[in-house]
Amino acid sequence: MSQFTTEEMSRLVAAGTRDQLKTALDVVAGLSLVHINDYSSTEEGLSMGTPSDKSEEISRRLTKMRGAAANMQAEDQKQLLAAPEVRRTLSGPIDELVESALQLFDELDALRTESSQIDEELEVLKMLAPLSLELDLMGGYSSLTAFIGTVSSLAKARPALAGLGDSAIHMSSDAGKSSVVAVFCRNEDSQSVQEMLAAEDFQAISVPESEGLPSDRILKLDERKSEIDGRTEDLESEMSDWSESNGGMLFGGMELLERDLEIATAPVRVAVSDHAFVLDGWIRSDTAPEVEAALSGVCTHISIEKFTPPAHSSHHHDDENAPELPPIAFSSRNYSKPFEMLTDVMGRPAYGKIDPTFFMFLTYPLFFGLILGDMAYGLAVMGMAWFVWRRFPIDPIMRNVGGFLFTIGLSTVIFGYIYGEFAGFEFLPHGHCVDYAGHHIDGIIGVAQCEAHVLPDGSHGHYHWKEGHAPWWVAWMTNLYPNGGEFYSVWEGPLNIVLAYPFHRVSSNLENLILITIYMGVIHVFLGLVLGFRDIYKTHGFVDALFEKGSWMTVLIGGFIFAYAFLVDSASELLMPGAAITGVGVVMVMVLLAHYEKMGVIGIPLGVLESLGMLPKVVSYVRLFAVGVVGVKIAATGNEMIYEGMAHTLSDLGHASTMDIVLLPIMFVGWLLVQLFALVLGVFSPNIHTVRLHFVEWMMQFYEGSGLPFEAFGFKPNKVEVE
Repeated sequence: MSQFTTEEMSRLVAAGTRDQLKTALDVVAGLSLVHINDYSSTEEGLSMGTPSDKSEEISRRLTKMRGAAANMQAEDQKQLLAAPEVRRTLSGPIDELVESALQLFDELDALRTESSQIDEELEVLKMLAPLSLELDLMGGYSSLTAFIGTVSSLAKARPALAGLGDSAIHMSSDAGKSSVVAVFCRNEDSQSVQEMLAAEDFQAISVPESEGLPSDRILKLDERKSEIDGRTEDLESEMSDWSESNGGMLFGGMELLERDLEIATAPVRVAVSDHAFVLDGWIRSDTAPEVEAALSGVCTHISIEKFTPPAHSSHHHDDENAPELPPIAFSSRNYSKPFEMLTDVMGRPAYGKIDPTFFMFLTYPLFFGLILGDMAYGLAVMGMAWFVWRRFPIDPIMRNVGGFLFTIGLSTVIFGYIYGEFAGFEFLPHGHCVDYAGHHIDGIIGVAQCEAHVLPDGSHGHYHWKEGHAPWWVAWMTNLYPNGGEFYSVWEGPLNIVLAYPFHRVSSNLENLILITIYMGVIHVFLGLVLGFRDIYKTHGFVDALFEKGSWMTVLIGGFIFAYAFLVDSASELLMPGAAITGVGVVMVMVLLAHYEKMGVIGIPLGVLESLGMLPKVVSYVRLFAVGVVGVKIAATGNEMIYEGMAHTLSDLGHASTMDIVLLPIMFVGWLLVQLFALVLGVFSPNIHTVRLHFVEWMMQFYEGSGLPFEAFGFKPNKVEVE
């Protein structure tokens, strides 16, 4: 199957006797090639199947195992567990082991709860202890009301407490940061006492139900807290030992039970009658022979029909009569597979439409590397990929994450080589063109250009090299370039495109880089329109494609020619052709909006406004230049402000002041932090902007993410091999 489209799909309908349903589902699960359509109809004589009798037992065991697993982390596995070994464990002592683990967890949870309650009580008791009043005397009276709590300021509260006179008995004390008071009054005086205390920001304390002095209770609770801490430590050690010994099998057993439960409950997805079953689903067309051969032994009827999208003469058809569309399965791919994650973010492509994954595999790393463009940061991103692969060797999702990081990291290294940048240092020698008097000659960026340049006196320019300011551990990489970096090749292409090797993007070539990013935007948006043209042409015909996408292609081409001719004097003769092509495109957009989009007369002026919207789409690609330059400037500024000062101190350490020596480690840490910030920014910011350019500016030109993912009934190995 082509890398540019998704898999062709076929409809599968399989029927057989009801007693063969479980066997048929086992076969389908073993194939992992059939997307089952859940039965939801109300056809006479058919109903939804019932789960297997074993489903409740499996669910009960699985619930207990999940309860045990919730309290531990899965062990990192370097390889899949053997399914027979896990099965033997499931049929052996695993239930008893899980029960013992749950008992440990229950006891530990109870102890932690008790410890938390003790901490809360101790906090209260420590506030009450300075009162030297027994706990059972702080409440429980029938004729007296007790107010035990804190006030904002004891010094301010004392005059008010003294003013109570014989109507109340009060005690007070400063307990650390809290001012504690205990007031006892007759029930009939409680209202006035409460109002007085409220004026002093009184906050009631819930007195623990106990006897004796708070200090005695504190001693008992401290003893109990020590006992709990000791037992908790023992339990945590037992849990760790249990997890180390049985954790792998626990998670493996859960995976197998989840598979068993899925098979046991699968009959609810199938239509059944008293004597038969009907399984409805989708398969990839290229797997039809394999599926038919596997099901022929358990099904009495098998129908596999390749899905053919209906042809429509008009783009606007009756969607109510549209056939059920199949789920979307990606084509088999290797290097570009990690980029399926990006496609899935926008949803699977509609059936028969272009799959953008392969194109993003080409352009996404290109844009990312163009922005970040630093060899050190590229190597760091590739290091992240290596870490992910080593950390999650059998996880398919994380393998894709690692592949994605490796690809964009490699692109960054390549562009870093082209730019001659490493950790923010531009380490290659810089050159400029001078005459024999040493005067700078503007507009010359390459050796060949300089030597070919004829001065008024008939002499030629002379290219002068100046060494970079990178430290020795970076500067050695000039050996990776021809003539130790003193090499500058320039290619002058059409449309004022100037490419240089190496390409100094910070100190020179900025104008060229801006032009290149704009040209890339034109090409990228145009590619999206071409893909959209193809999709509409295949499903709705040439005329629809011409107006829906061809109109925008015409606006883009004409607008580009016009803008180029306007800005470049040598291309002024293209001004009128560009304007004419643009005008044709605008008229086509008017027709599109007025006729095809059913806007009527309002579509005419709106067509002009919408056509102008093509300009910001293209110009937005300048962020490929701007974000990259800002990022490298941050790293370069850190190098200039911190690293060079640190290097200067180290080069003349014998004459350095005490303060300079003291500041050395601080400066080193600061420089590392700047580098880390530049790396983090360099990973996130280019991704954000690259994603935006693809999802908003490019995919909006053609993409319709309305497809549902193809989910084959069956199992993928996570921790246990598939049986």
